[in-house]
Amino acid sequence: MIHNDTIAAVSTPAGVGGVALIRISGDGAVAAASKVFFPASGKKLTDAEHSRSYYGRIFEGGEAIDDGMATVFYGPRSFTGEDTVEITCHGGILITERVLSAVLAAGARAAGPGEFTRRAFVSGKLTLAEAEATGDLIHAKTGSQLALASPASRARLSESVSGLRGKLLELLARTSVRLDYPEEDLSDIDESELLSETEALLSETEALRATYRTARAVSVGINTVICGRPNAGKSTLYNLFLGQPAAIVTDIPGTTRDVLTSEASAGRVLLRLSDTAGIRESLDPVEKIGVSRARESIMSSELLIAVHDASVPPDDDDRFVLGASAPVKLAVVNKIDIAPPERVAEYSELAASFGAVPVLCALSEGKGFPQLVEKIEASFTDGELRLGHDALIMNARQSAEVGAAAASLLSAADALRRGLPVDIAVSELSLAHSALCRLDGADASEEVISEVFSKFCVGK
Repeated sequence: MIHNDTIAAVSTPAGVGGVALIRISGDGAVAAASKVFFPASGKKLTDAEHSRSYYGRIFEGGEAIDDGMATVFYGPRSFTGEDTVEITCHGGILITERVLSAVLAAGARAAGPGEFTRRAFVSGKLTLAEAEATGDLIHAKTGSQLALASPASRARLSESVSGLRGKLLELLARTSVRLDYPEEDLSDIDESELLSETEALLSETEALRATYRTARAVSVGINTVICGRPNAGKSTLYNLFLGQPAAIVTDIPGTTRDVLTSEASAGRVLLRLSDTAGIRESLDPVEKIGVSRARESIMSSELLIAVHDASVPPDDDDRFVLGASAPVKLAVVNKIDIAPPERVAEYSELAASFGAVPVLCALSEGKGFPQLVEKIEASFTDGELRLGHDALIMNARQSAEVGAAAASLLSAADALRRGLPVDIAVSELSLAHSALCRLDGADASEEVISEVFSKFCVGK
């Protein structure tokens, strides 16, 4: 349930810093803040001007505990759409807790995760998709994720979804008039035009849904496994992706015993990267466990990067890796600086025969690594899409709703092609419109909305 009662929370990270911000929102926000913050000018906070900052002292139980700034935003001209006060105090765990405690004692209650943004959504300040992007912006770890969740990107998605909804609504209105008042000749649309416009909407909807492939690679990341026989250069490649010596690298085969995991960028793509033990038969019980885990990781990978040592002939372990099942497989032929050309050619041919893409890479010098990154990016993203400029479906929930809209549009088009009653097509068009409304939150269930905002931090 959403109330307009007064909520408060610390909106800056816990710890020592220059300043901390306590946000208060709700009908009683200004009244609660006025019991805690007193402007140095002597002016009452209840008489504060909109969006103007005031310097003053902060009190708890009649005792001055800090000085700082307070800014009042009157609804609906605030982030939440409600009266909002932001108090800035000195950054420190204890002083921040005391200021928040004073605000709570003055009549506010502690806000839940994402409650400020949820109120902005309820007030119509944000669509559900824009609220999700706000959460993504806070949690962005890469420049590409930042661009994907940028205000410009949010606006493009909202415009695109709103445009589709508008076209669908107009088509429904024109068709419904014809069905409801056939003798009045109030609509000039016929089955042929209805089919043509439905197919155009279907094409536009499917194109929008296809953008999730790129957005997912950027935001969620790709489950990536580096594998190969011992001492092929797997850990060196792992370190190249991370840009630091995270994995121990030696000339001793079997140095890596377990699966090492981390996140790394490959161009715009986020890799959920695993470095695995070398694939080989071993009598060492510890290494056997590592090899078993490596094989399990290989089977669950979305991207398999097979590293081969071109200084030695290929063996059954190389063939096992290249024969493994994965949506995308790339082969890295390593140590080409010390390998005979015919051996390099043999590995490249072997990799190609398994449907992998051979990439020559002397990892000790980093040669070929940029080309490997380009291959990965091309495998998982649409190079035509511009992050931060084009409309992209950003998460699985949005993809599911756009997919539902596309499925209904396809059913409507199929019904029209088969000459079925137009009422059937209209029913499917209505379902498509509802799916797009749910995407932006207009018809979203309370359960879905609660799930979205539960992922936010307290104070946002």
